[in-house]
Amino acid sequence: MWSSKTLCALFYALASGAAVAAPVACPISVLDSGVRHVLNNAALYDGPPDQMTSLVPVRAGRVARWDIDQIDPYLVCKYKSTAKTITLHAKNVSVCAAGMTPFRAHCK
Repeated sequence: MWSSKTLCALFYALASGAAVAAPVACPISVLDSGVRHVLNNAALYDGPPDQMTSLVPVRAGRVARWDIDQIDPYLVCKYKSTAKTITLHAKNVSVCAAGMTPFRAHCK
């Protein structure tokens, strides 16, 4: 039988993301002043983007991949015809990719 302390600790570990990280993906579009803009680019940074440590991807056809090893990844989603971006802190992931048709960007 599980004790309530054990169940509580297990629930906390799962809820905090300590067990398994969920995939992170850029939204396919964003609204800016009532106009919908589609995702058309992405960048990956080691640490917050304002520290300007952009990582160079490895290209494989129409897909760019970043292998992540011992970094603090931030995925920045960029949209066509707007300066608006979305920044996602991609904790506990092992690879990020961007490209395809239509354009997509994700980390898992």
